[in-house]
Amino acid sequence: MLFCSSQPAYDISGKVVVLTGALGAIGRRLAVRLAERGARLALVDVSSSDSDGATSLCAELNSGSGQRVAAYLMADLRRGSDITRMLEWAAEEYGHAADILINNAGIASPATLYDDETFERLAAMLDVNLRAPIEATRVFVKHVQAAGRSGVVVHMASMGGLMPNRGGEVYGAAKAGLIHLTRASRFLAPQIRVCAVAPYYVRTPMVMNNPKLQNNPTVYPVLMLEVDQVCDAALHCIGDTRSAGRTYALIGGWTYARMWLYDVTTLHITLLAGLALLAAMVRRVIGLGP
Repeated sequence: MLFCSSQPAYDISGKVVVLTGALGAIGRRLAVRLAERGARLALVDVSSSDSDGATSLCAELNSGSGQRVAAYLMADLRRGSDITRMLEWAAEEYGHAADILINNAGIASPATLYDDETFERLAAMLDVNLRAPIEATRVFVKHVQAAGRSGVVVHMASMGGLMPNRGGEVYGAAKAGLIHLTRASRFLAPQIRVCAVAPYYVRTPMVMNNPKLQNNPTVYPVLMLEVDQVCDAALHCIGDTRSAGRTYALIGGWTYARMWLYDVTTLHITLLAGLALLAAMVRRVIGLGP
């Protein structure tokens, strides 16, 4: 996976990072990679601190750094109050508002939409995969702006948000929403950069153990990603000061940073609006209209 090495760099060292979904495969590895770069971590997941290895993960990160660089909070991101508390807690732990928010938490359903899916599972997927990142970003931006600081948001989207497929209708719809949110939030730069990573299928338990993906024609093992490839892209998002509004699509060993559909659509609308304005001006000049 190739990234340009000449981009202006944002230094992660000493920055406070709120990482959701911290106990999953990607979250754990990303926490380690961030700690190696000197970040101070506010780790968040839905499990209690004495289950799923939260305590041992923090102990590993703290001992490896020789100082306290990781703390853990149990939070249910389906609740707005937990999201607000998550960001307040991070500021309390480290003395100031978080510098970086990584919306990594995500869930999938083993059921198929038009067969055995339930309203409750649909609600949970949309809450965790879309509504929670939107609310977390909204609250994060308010905190950063109020503190007069700068910040970075990384959304963990998915190629499912760009490549509709049977079995991933709702998961993909939520991830498409994150990609749209990323693009639409470009105006927050340069104070706050919002960017996203959209990986193809990653070798994680959530993917490998999902029965819907067994014998699925859209799953190509040769193109599957390893966890570290996703971490590489997330770190690049944070470090590249030109990443505002960008979604990095990851497929096998390839990375695409341009969303051509958005670019072409924006250009098309701009041209149509310009032509309409020009036509209106001409009508006024020759007296054919208001």
